[in-house]
Amino acid sequence: MTRLREDDIDTVSEKLYEYNENLRHILGKSLAEIAAYSLGKKPEEFAGKRNVPIGVIPVSCGQGVIGGFAQTVQQIVEFLGFRSFVATQSDVGGLAEAVRRGAQVVFLADDDQFVAIHLAGGKVADNGEATGRGYAAALALMAGGLLGKKVLLIGAGPVGTGAAAFLTQQGAQVSVYDIDLEKSEKLRQTIDGVTVVSNLSVALAECNLVVEATPAVDVIAGKYITVDSMVAAPGIPLGLYSECVEKLSGKLIHDVLEIGVATMLFTVIDD
Repeated sequence: MTRLREDDIDTVSEKLYEYNENLRHILGKSLAEIAAYSLGKKPEEFAGKRNVPIGVIPVSCGQGVIGGFAQTVQQIVEFLGFRSFVATQSDVGGLAEAVRRGAQVVFLADDDQFVAIHLAGGKVADNGEATGRGYAAALALMAGGLLGKKVLLIGAGPVGTGAAAFLTQQGAQVSVYDIDLEKSEKLRQTIDGVTVVSNLSVALAECNLVVEATPAVDVIAGKYITVDSMVAAPGIPLGLYSECVEKLSGKLIHDVLEIGVATMLFTVIDD
């Protein structure tokens, strides 16, 4: 899992309404609508699941412990209109507590993985795959559809793989670049319709639509941003030079947890 820091998430909860309104402004869709769209559905199709108890379990071990993480996840879930709580205990004790309190879905994360699990249904939503799919859905909404359009995917890890699956399903022409060529080749073999590129500069010059799914900084320079550029950037930290952000005003989607958590939730409760 990407190494978030406490200061990455310390204002997420208080800015959820503002963030949601910004999504509406850029995409014409809310956070819930993006998550549902990534599954080919609408938020109202999940209305019957609003009372499903959802428990978020703090984890106290490992190098990736982040203060306030469980509370931030719970507040995103609550913002989406679902019943949720943070377990008072952590780790295995927290899982047992969540079950005793009637949770049907639990969220928990360690150094390696962040998942939502439907306890009765046995369904697992992984943050990497869900985040990639959610951001790809946001790009599709921002671009007014992807059929026949070229999309450059930077990063072939779990997030990139989730994005590639959605992008190809939407009929996009997907090129993938990763500094590790073996990862790119593995993704190409896993998902039909993906082309591997080895020169990032050339690929950026040829593609206006980009999913930047790496944990690296300064991946995309300002010279590659044009009036037609649109970027969905789930990577932490943001992999764009600072001048790109201003040039992409109204055409950049980036957050630290919101789209990923929303997409995980809708995925795990989807019938």
